[in-house]
Amino acid sequence: MNRAAWRLVFLLTAMLSLTACVSAPPRQTFNREAYGDVKSIVVLPMRDSKPGVMMMNHPGAQFGLIGALVAAANMAGKDDKLTDQLSKAGFDENQILRQALGSALERRGYAVSWPADLVDKAANKTARENTGLRKSYSPNSEGQAQLDINFGFLGYAAAGASDKQPYRPTVMITTRLVGADGKTFLFRDSFAYHNVFNQNYAIVVEPDPQYSYPDFDDLDAADDASAQGLKLAIEALADKIAAQL
Repeated sequence: MNRAAWRLVFLLTAMLSLTACVSAPPRQTFNREAYGDVKSIVVLPMRDSKPGVMMMNHPGAQFGLIGALVAAANMAGKDDKLTDQLSKAGFDENQILRQALGSALERRGYAVSWPADLVDKAANKTARENTGLRKSYSPNSEGQAQLDINFGFLGYAAAGASDKQPYRPTVMITTRLVGADGKTFLFRDSFAYHNVFNQNYAIVVEPDPQYSYPDFDDLDAADDASAQGLKLAIEALADKIAAQL
């Protein structure tokens, strides 16, 4: 499936989420009393991610399939511009998450080890749920627990086309902590920074109003500020994730 087709599927799915409450993945809080002896965590390679741009209620999507395709193409062009902008700023979401989450977990007393390749190689063909989390796990002796963590949407999103519905940094992350045996589930939660998709995420962080762009042209002119807004969003969620463990 090409990029425009993926964009169409995501756009239509996101539109449906505004008309019905979309359930987040099941939540399992971490039982510190039962698992207080867990002091070391190995992070598993993440699903590949790519920053993007999304507008809910895109005007073009109101005109059936053809309109939705036009809207998808429009968003794909904005994706390319944001990608170039973030690349020039040296933005790397995986390294930002590694630094922020690693530091936050270490402050809570955990020893954290990260894979040499933060992103899972396509050749591995890892079976994953639509959230990005793995469908199964293998034993892992590198830590007392394994952290499966993945980005969902990552980029800038707007609730609609009006200036009162600006583009804001938007990040979705899903997590699961599994025992070293690969069988014992210790924790599962979902996190959203700017929950524009109206999904029932367990933990939501409201976006910093400093990074708010009424029109995509404003976002396109933001230069390094767009990368800084996304960096702060990832860091905010990293703190929230660590606080649950």
